[in-house]
Amino acid sequence: MSTIVILCDHAHASGGLAKVAIAGAAGLARRGHRVHFFTAVPPIDPALPAAGITVHCLDQPDLKGNADRMQAALRGIWNREAARALESLLAGCPANDTVVHIHGWAKALSPSVFPVCRKSGLPVLLTLHDYFPLCPNGAFFVFPDGVNCPHRALSAGCLATDCDARARHHKWWRAARHAAGALAGGFTGGTALVTLSDRQRAVIAPHLAPGTVTLPIPNPVEVEDHGPAPVAGNRPVLFVGRLSREKGAALLAAAAAQAGCPVRFVGDGDEAEEVRRLNPEAELAGWLPPAAVLEEVRRARTLVVPSLWYETFGLAAYEALANGVPVVVSDNCAAAEAVLPGETGLLFRSGDAADLARCLRLLSHDAEVTRMGRRAHERYWRAPFTLDRHLDRTEEAYRAALSGGIAALAGPVPSTRACRP
Repeated sequence: MSTIVILCDHAHASGGLAKVAIAGAAGLARRGHRVHFFTAVPPIDPALPAAGITVHCLDQPDLKGNADRMQAALRGIWNREAARALESLLAGCPANDTVVHIHGWAKALSPSVFPVCRKSGLPVLLTLHDYFPLCPNGAFFVFPDGVNCPHRALSAGCLATDCDARARHHKWWRAARHAAGALAGGFTGGTALVTLSDRQRAVIAPHLAPGTVTLPIPNPVEVEDHGPAPVAGNRPVLFVGRLSREKGAALLAAAAAQAGCPVRFVGDGDEAEEVRRLNPEAELAGWLPPAAVLEEVRRARTLVVPSLWYETFGLAAYEALANGVPVVVSDNCAAAEAVLPGETGLLFRSGDAADLARCLRLLSHDAEVTRMGRRAHERYWRAPFTLDRHLDRTEEAYRAALSGGIAALAGPVPSTRACRP
């Protein structure tokens, strides 16, 4: 039994990042570990205290929810309260039997937690749910242009690029935050980086210092085996996620119109009106609860992941495969790893609406979509991404870190390919 300190901005499932952190924390506690959950933003998910986890909550709003915009800006660059509280917590943890695992910091805790973790001398793991430790806007993506960004953080090219999804002045604030973290010792030094996919590892490789340790631990996929969905009798292709530029929602709307196939969008965002303009026949369902999303997946002919940015994992793709629904994925994003082309789905050239339309037409054939759906279901359930498998890999990493420090984690580890269905 070890002591695990998990850092996460939110104490509740505000999104995929927090959901994974909470599920992992509860799973580790059930396995007998002493788990501390260090967080900023309430409310506290009931699953945490129910699992016997000690929650340390700062009772602060996140950056977006803070009505005091000046306080939000300053605290986002350096959260002094978080640093002091974390330093006190880590000082009371057993020095030879504690691991610190950072899941989220960019929405409330700020870069201030990194020097505190290093100063503690404890082994630290950082899961890359996004790219914020290596890129000021967290995505390696130039949002106004809709293209991937090749620049290193805070380089001349980075600072000259207007890449933020909101406004140029917001990019400057993000750059200032990144600079604060860099001046305090950086985000990755002395830390093992947990990556979610091989594509993510390839994206970050040019931005890492020599010797940086990376560990492949894919996210858990919470899904049950209901058998293959009856895809041949389903008509609409499906998109699940935020309707935003980088997610490629408008691209899918245009491609579906070209292919003449019905399309349904589950989610909402700034691109909703553009989706309607490009495809007036498209159905927009808005955000739905998880059970309803599962029903949408099982009523879809195929799930499309048209993301223009790299992504980090591709949860929706794996959920579709688990339900025997073929997936069509951009060859630029991490979810491409989920696809065995021609067997469980298809890949298309990123940003190419005509090529995506070609894929949608191929899946209009009932026999073909049935074959792919059954193959997808079969392959996924050979080696599903269960929470137990996720925890097994996580505990393996913790044991190595405790026995020999972060350097011990640099030894042979299986790639994410070994974990794939």
